Amino acid sequence: MKLKKIISAVFASAVITAGAGFSVSALNDGEAAYCFDTNAVMTEWQTYGSIEETGFRAVQTTRAAKNGNGSLVVSINVEDDTENQFGGMYIDASTLGLDSFQGCTIEMSVLLCDGAEGFYDDLSLFSDGMVWLTSAPESLSTSDWTTVTLEIPQNATNNRVGFTIPTYLLHKGDIVYIDDFSVTDPNGNLIANRGDYYAKEITSAETVSSGTNIVLTIILVVLILVIVGGIGIIVSSAIKRFS
Repeated sequence: MKLKKIISAVFASAVITAGAGFSVSALNDGEAAYCFDTNAVMTEWQTYGSIEETGFRAVQTTRAAKNGNGSLVVSINVEDDTENQFGGMYIDASTLGLDSFQGCTIEMSVLLCDGAEGFYDDLSLFSDGMVWLTSAPESLSTSDWTTVTLEIPQNATNNRVGFTIPTYLLHKGDIVYIDDFSVTDPNGNLIANRGDYYAKEITSAETVSSGTNIVLTIILVVLILVIVGGIGIIVSSAIKRFS
């Protein structure tokens, strides 16, 4: 692992210019390869590393969402110091019909869970295979989603992309929500959603009741009548004055 990291550092510095000019526009609702609105394709994700030691879990939830009706909530249960501090979740290029992720751009959106400040120090978006590459958020918020982007060089035939365990500090609870995990191919085309997109459900609390609509309509009609009546009085007065 140490040798791979050293090679990765040298490789990354040599190819950084190649990926510097490429950017990805904001995603629309349902465009990400993985929207995490349902459990439909969670079996495509694999875990590795210190999963059992950290009590790592990643499950679909509707408690938070950047787009659609849900996201992935990542939690840990670290009770003792872990000897092997590595691991997370990933998908294979073949799952998306790709030979590798070379030249691709990977994105994910992250929202910090309440009470998890200071417990995402090891969270990063990563790619592995020919070379180990990572991109980590500088800071996260409990109110605003943060987009993390990783550009994979054209000559890096990496076959895995994913995200790492958020922290190895002693902690129990939810750490982050992850939404809109997207893959853009070297030609700038988004990999289509895998089948887990579900439009956001509008609850009764988010809609205006029919009674409220009727009241608002009556108020609007009254205001229009008052305005029309006022204009009529002004015009009538003007006519009498000059007649």
